[in-house]
Amino acid sequence: MSQIAVRLNEDELRQLDSIVSQSGFRTRAEAVRAGIRMLSADAREQRISTAYAQAYAQVPLTDDEAQMLDAAHTLAAELPR
Repeated sequence: MSQIAVRLNEDELRQLDSIVSQSGFRTRAEAVRAGIRMLSADAREQRISTAYAQAYAQVPLTDDEAQMLDAAHTLAAELPR
């Protein structure tokens, strides 16, 4: 496994230590690796969502699909906030 150096200011270091102690990580490095995995998963989900949106934008909705989408928006607007 490769090793890198990371510079953190005092506030960032306090936050990292708090995460380590509250989340059950054994080390700072373990917490940082988990954070990298989370960021990577978020980026992957964003790429997938973008690809779906682009694909759906290329294929127009059928009349039935448009009506269902309108109905869903109407129902969502009626939900209590």
